[in-house]
Amino acid sequence: MRDDGETGKLGDGRALPLLVCLLISGLMVVFVSACRRDAEQSLTRAVEAWDSGDYKVAAEEYERYLYQRPTGDQAPEARFQLANIYYFKLQRYDQARVNYAAFIEQNPSNANAQLARERLAEVLGELGRSFDAIAEYENLNPQDASERRRIRLRIADLYFAQRNYSQALTEYEKVIEKVPYDELSEQAYLREASVYHIERGQYQQALPVYEKLTSMSADPKVRLRAAYATAECYAALYQFDEAIKTLRTIKEDSEQTDVSRRVAELEQRRREAAQARSGLQR
Repeated sequence: MRDDGETGKLGDGRALPLLVCLLISGLMVVFVSACRRDAEQSLTRAVEAWDSGDYKVAAEEYERYLYQRPTGDQAPEARFQLANIYYFKLQRYDQARVNYAAFIEQNPSNANAQLARERLAEVLGELGRSFDAIAEYENLNPQDASERRRIRLRIADLYFAQRNYSQALTEYEKVIEKVPYDELSEQAYLREASVYHIERGQYQQALPVYEKLTSMSADPKVRLRAAYATAECYAALYQFDEAIKTLRTIKEDSEQTDVSRRVAELEQRRREAAQARSGLQR
């Protein structure tokens, strides 16, 4: 058996490591608590900065919070808000893209996941990444028919921006087919008319679209724009009588000076065309 002196020495040797472990554990608890408090303070400052309109500071504080608490209970909301700040307030689209993508990956079942995916598509469009934006829109599958049409309109507009007019027209038709005329239809018809009239010079194809806008739109500005465009298409087809007739359907007092000027120009062009035909027949 060891004597009491040896036993005491052994006890002292075991106690020291235990004290060190307890000290380290205590320091870790203090450190974690301090980090948690600092993260919570960052989140509070972010919300306050947002409320006061200081969006740069709000973004910095949300970034700080997410660095400290990337998997915290409030991290999903913080990530979504950070992405929204970069998108809507600071127009820093690439940083918005990164944060929307991270939010979707980390929180696929979150209530805001669908909205984040749509906004990701929007910022990809802003970045000129049209094909990626279209792919993100195609991943959306809204149950509501009106929402599906709205997404198709976004996709059509992206093809229009790419100057892929054939595909754009295909997508616009999906917006307007088998539905009553409404605001989404109107936007699709306006784009269709623009493709036929401005981009392709297919005036005959543009006419029925403009006529639909003239007869069905509730917006007087749209009707006026469509009437002028209809006259331009008829004139481009050398149907000057129809062009003049269309212009004279415009009754707004503020437009009469312009209407008279355009009618005079068309009458002159009609005379010149008639003289040219007469000369060819001699």
